[in-house]
Amino acid sequence: MMIEHICAEPDIYRIEVPLPNNPLRYLNSYVVRGRDRFLVIDTGFNRPECREALFTGLDSLRVDLARTDLFLTHLHADHTGLVGDFARAGSRIFMHHDDYQYLVDSTDGSTWRYAEEKFMVEGMPPQDIKNQFSNQARKYSPDPSFTVQTVHDGERILLAGTEFQVIHTPGHTKGLCCLYIPDKEIIFTSDHILFDITPNIQYWYHMPDALERYLQSLDKVYDLPVRLALPGHRKGDTSIASRIDALRRHHASRLDEVLQAAAAHPGATAFELAPCLSWSMRGRSWAEFPPTQKWFAMGETLAHIEYLLHHGQLIRREIDGTYRYYTV
Repeated sequence: MMIEHICAEPDIYRIEVPLPNNPLRYLNSYVVRGRDRFLVIDTGFNRPECREALFTGLDSLRVDLARTDLFLTHLHADHTGLVGDFARAGSRIFMHHDDYQYLVDSTDGSTWRYAEEKFMVEGMPPQDIKNQFSNQARKYSPDPSFTVQTVHDGERILLAGTEFQVIHTPGHTKGLCCLYIPDKEIIFTSDHILFDITPNIQYWYHMPDALERYLQSLDKVYDLPVRLALPGHRKGDTSIASRIDALRRHHASRLDEVLQAAAAHPGATAFELAPCLSWSMRGRSWAEFPPTQKWFAMGETLAHIEYLLHHGQLIRREIDGTYRYYTV
């Protein structure tokens, strides 16, 4: 368990919460200590290793959960998994409505079934779909039966004695929110902006053209005065503009890769196009990808395909119940 003191005013700490067997390695859970109340930003998975690290850290910082506000930046299980522990202790929980509703809708498994059916029509073999049933995002998700105070874009909220501005930045998820402290120029970027890995942009049934939304959300914060950026994973930085430029270049390159692959393999499915893209998997071939990583890569391929379809650069045809892609 690692605790880092980030800032004295406001009093900000980072607890490193391990994410076992996950390429993200760890989650940054942030703690703001106020005079009368505390703020915790994100939790880790609902699994023992995360719980031990987070609550050992909170205990060492003398955080009283009954006087704590928990801000969940977005729905992913590595950020929300332990919300139940906070709810049972009497913490107030803040989250954007869109992502809270998605958690509620996922209770009966329907959102996963929709994704499985989508991936099947996009060419993913049934065995590959079955292999990802152990996906940590599914296995360690929270019970959404907690009371939430929903937040909206531009809202100013006082948490732990500090005024924060909510910045809604859809893309990585529909309801992802960054927290910004205007007078200190500090931003908690969650998974909207990461600095040594690229945020995963997926296909979402309830958010058309997730990549377009993500790029718009990058534009939204590009000119924001930032002296310290604190991301959901890995290390932070002192600014965001140069990183946003790099993220834009990354997605432009990936869109070009999809177009080149579709031109070279006319009539290919999304699952057949995915191995043609550049993935950071330490030299592993597509066949060697772990099931969860193959699932995320497939989703990201679909997000880029959807962008190209909406911008008139690809054509989709349904042939024998399977979608196939062609360049214009």
